[in-house]
Amino acid sequence: MTTSNDAYESLLQFMYRAPIGLVQTSLDGDIEMINPKSAQLLMPFSQDGSLDNLYTLLQDSAPTLRQLAADADPASGIICESLRISLHPEAAPSPSSPILSLSMLRLVDDLLLAVFVDVTLEVQHEQQVLSRKLSEAERVDKLTGLPTRVAALELLQTALDRPATDTRYGCALLYISCNRFKLINDALGYNIGNQLLSLIAGRLGSTLRSRRRDGEVMDGLPLTARIGGDEFAVMLDDLLVPENVTGVAQRILDRLGRPYAIGPHKIYCSVSMGIVVQNRDSGNASDLLQDASLAMEDAKRAGDSRYAIFEPGMRASARQRRSVEDDLQLALAKNQLFVVYQPVVGLQGEQYIDGAIDPCAGMEALVRWQHPVRGVVSPVEFIGIAEECGMIDAIGEFVLDTACRQFMTWQALLGPRAPRKLAVNLSREQLSHPGLAGIVDGILRSSGMPASCLQLEVTESLAAQSGSVLTRLHELKALGLTLALDDFGTGYSSLSSLHQIPVDTVKIDRSFVRYGDTSLHHRILIDATIRVAHSLGMDTVAEGIETFAQAEIVRQLGCDKGQGYLYSKPVVAADFASWLTDTTVASKS
Repeated sequence: MTTSNDAYESLLQFMYRAPIGLVQTSLDGDIEMINPKSAQLLMPFSQDGSLDNLYTLLQDSAPTLRQLAADADPASGIICESLRISLHPEAAPSPSSPILSLSMLRLVDDLLLAVFVDVTLEVQHEQQVLSRKLSEAERVDKLTGLPTRVAALELLQTALDRPATDTRYGCALLYISCNRFKLINDALGYNIGNQLLSLIAGRLGSTLRSRRRDGEVMDGLPLTARIGGDEFAVMLDDLLVPENVTGVAQRILDRLGRPYAIGPHKIYCSVSMGIVVQNRDSGNASDLLQDASLAMEDAKRAGDSRYAIFEPGMRASARQRRSVEDDLQLALAKNQLFVVYQPVVGLQGEQYIDGAIDPCAGMEALVRWQHPVRGVVSPVEFIGIAEECGMIDAIGEFVLDTACRQFMTWQALLGPRAPRKLAVNLSREQLSHPGLAGIVDGILRSSGMPASCLQLEVTESLAAQSGSVLTRLHELKALGLTLALDDFGTGYSSLSSLHQIPVDTVKIDRSFVRYGDTSLHHRILIDATIRVAHSLGMDTVAEGIETFAQAEIVRQLGCDKGQGYLYSKPVVAADFASWLTDTTVASKS
């Protein structure tokens, strides 16, 4: 029969030989019994070589241990389970730093048992697995399954480091960006956007693979990668003929520009592309990718579904654009932007006798920039940059708010001689803003301006773009304002589709008006535009009138209003008021 002494002796032998650390302590953490394995595991944590109190010993590595013991549920007896402790908890684990797993429970009212297991190797293995997974995630895009930017740069650098031969020219890099992808995300949601990116990736791959099926000589194996949100890259390796690149580029543009069917949606998403053909002077993958990106931006500014081949001068242009962007940030902060006004005059009615005009028909508000060094900067030089860098919304709100308040000032000061209509342009980015109608309504309310006196102008190419733009236009019209189709004749719409766009005014582009008095062809186009617009209940404005002959032709053809240097250049508010007063007096005399 086994005595209690024998059992106790067996327990001591087990604790002494156990491959895990066992420590018995009092409620205050004083160590009453410790086996050799615990002493081995805990000695690195002792600063003075003593193993007297467990809480003191692990104060730096497990500072909450004492409180855990005090708060433990007496019914379960469990204080902690598998608590990871390390010698330097704030530092990254190193091979020489032990990592222990601590489980602790209450044996009886005044005794605690701590169990220590060395998990250093286990943690190192976990870190290796995690590192491998992160490396794989860094190299493979989860959404499309394509190589990522990191992987693409590595493969591109490998190609660039390859020794040049007499029979091979090098490689080409195609940088592809989706046009207005953000609009699709905003209108249809991120789930549809992700599905579209997957379809684009698949179509891009099939387009490149089809080169062999279509009988085209493939110079090398193409690499396709997703290098950003809606941006892709294609590397064509071992080019025999550099000119082959443009053929591949055009094929990609054509195929990616076809509609995508996602559920009930038929989505069009064109792309822009920048091309760099690597020659023997190139050698850095990151620089090559940056050059291709610059070319892509150049293609995007030129219009949809285009490619541009990189030229060294694009780097200087990019630096210049960056400089303008930085200065424009300061311009907004330091009130360097201001508004000028160009008259819109009436061409019809009794007041036109002997060439007199109605000077109160309206005015168009235009933004200018008073640069501290360059002087007055035309919007042609900075509006595109403002759109790209996200400042156009702030500029647009500034112009609208300033012009509305100025309009109301003129109403109070000039009475019946004040202009009857204010025209303000909308940019591409403003039209993509879901809250645009709310912003406009807020400005109308704060300025006190009647909505019926405001005309917002959108270019023909923008108005014909997508259903989301048409939705935004209808939201604006619901406020009670009017809409104008600017630069008509230069965009994508036609006279036959004019009725589909919810506008009240058609502005005939200056390129037609310029030759209206000398070219029968242009005169016929102006006449047709005016007739169709009037049949739809729209009025018309001829832009860019510079001579009396041009003004007389568009008036005879029935154009309602005119605008151009013949009447006045865009002027500041004070000069506009003077022009208005002088012209009104002249018209009556």
